[in-house]
Amino acid sequence: MNNNTPGKTITDKPFALSGLPFANHVRRLAQPSSATARREELETALAAAFLDLLELCISTVRHAADYPPGAPSYNVLLTLGHMYVFPRRHDAHVLALSGEWLSVNALGFAGYLLVKSPAELEAVVAEGPANILKGVACESVHEIQVAGGPELDGDVGIP
Repeated sequence: MNNNTPGKTITDKPFALSGLPFANHVRRLAQPSSATARREELETALAAAFLDLLELCISTVRHAADYPPGAPSYNVLLTLGHMYVFPRRHDAHVLALSGEWLSVNALGFAGYLLVKSPAELEAVVAEGPANILKGVACESVHEIQVAGGPELDGDVGIP
């Protein structure tokens, strides 16, 4: 059991990878109780994890004063043990060396950036994958989010 929240296990609590230079929200996934776990159990567990992370994603976007208008944009990665949500401002990054647009999808956040030429690869290496991801992602506000309070639901300054 997690000592911070009665009745919740470590898999119930989202967290962030503080070593990444951009916003990220992660949740451990409980392993199925058996190889024949019911589909409904898996759906419920995945939906709950996703909704928790989506709430944090929306909170991150609300803290970005310069976020582009429209619906929040994010990428999702799913592994056997974790679900990751990365709030982002843009779906592409302009490479400083070449001026070319590099499209970034969820696999970019897993470390796979698709380049179409040796020159584009050179530009990506020169700029660095972490800088490219930081360029499309939102800034982390994890410290504000874990502090809790009304700023998480967008009610700051509203009587």
